[in-house]
Amino acid sequence: MSNKNLARRAAVGISFAGTDITKSIKPYLKAFTYTDNEADEADDIQIQLHDRDTIWMEKWLNEAIDAASAAKLKIDSVIVRENWRGDGKDAVLPCGECELDTVDYSLPPAVITIKGTSLPFSAQIRQTKKNKAWENTTLSAIANELAGANGMTCMYEAANDPFYKRVEQVDASDIDFLSRLCHDAGISLKATNSIIVLFDQATYEAKGAVITVRRGDGSYTKCKLTVGAPDAQYSSCRVSYVDPSTGKCIEATAKIEDYNADAKNNQQLEVKARVSSKDEAKALAEKHLRLHNKYTKSATFTMPGNPALVAGVTVMLEGWGGWDGKYIITQAKHTVSDSGYTTQIKLRRVLEGY
Repeated sequence: MSNKNLARRAAVGISFAGTDITKSIKPYLKAFTYTDNEADEADDIQIQLHDRDTIWMEKWLNEAIDAASAAKLKIDSVIVRENWRGDGKDAVLPCGECELDTVDYSLPPAVITIKGTSLPFSAQIRQTKKNKAWENTTLSAIANELAGANGMTCMYEAANDPFYKRVEQVDASDIDFLSRLCHDAGISLKATNSIIVLFDQATYEAKGAVITVRRGDGSYTKCKLTVGAPDAQYSSCRVSYVDPSTGKCIEATAKIEDYNADAKNNQQLEVKARVSSKDEAKALAEKHLRLHNKYTKSATFTMPGNPALVAGVTVMLEGWGGWDGKYIITQAKHTVSDSGYTTQIKLRRVLEGY
């Protein structure tokens, strides 16, 4: 709890390799940014430091790099919003554990930028290509095994769990192989804070909105709203699979909510995937249709810092005409700098009727 009589502010806590360096780094801190992504991209942090006296360039930076070379340097960070509403209450946003990724030096002015990522390119799960055959197993079992083998844990939050009689990992890293399986199954993949999360986007989209943004309500400082199509808009998706043991074709088709059979511009997405029943084919077709059509309406808002705005939560837009409706945050970028604490959120319209 903060003192109600103190001005509202945001603070950053940072630890290098388990050592709290918040006080040491505070006089040099120019800006701290945490980027939280919904799926398919690793989370990351960026720490910008003033280096007028070249103390970072000549001494501390070398120590950090030496530590990183000896053992992967882990960076833990947290954003604390203190007394934001004058009630003495604090809100905390844990940014998770990242590994040192890159260090940049630029001038003028002299600035050191330290970047950490939740899934670094040097990590074995991302770098080492492997060959392995998997038999009579499920997606969740594969995900748990790969996570454990790479020192991570797995959270499986999808309702369906595909079963494989046999699937092969051929000259692919663990994360690329797992990502391919997830995309084939219509499941989203996220790596954050040493955790691999597999989830169904439709489940996240169904949750209640954490805030409502009304046009002109003063809750934002900048905004941009866009209507844009992916490479192709599909009105239907057909999933089919021919069982090699019986020669029988299992197939099903999913269609968008306002499907018009007489329209001349209908496009159908064709997906070949192993399924065991028509119901499974229909469910997979619905997932692929969602994934390929999901960026038709999007928006970006910059607003005062809010730890509750993280990737995967939903937001309502009101008073924006054709953009009104429910959206999901695909990326939340939290920045604490000399200018204060801001949050930039990227949104896409929640898909309905698929």
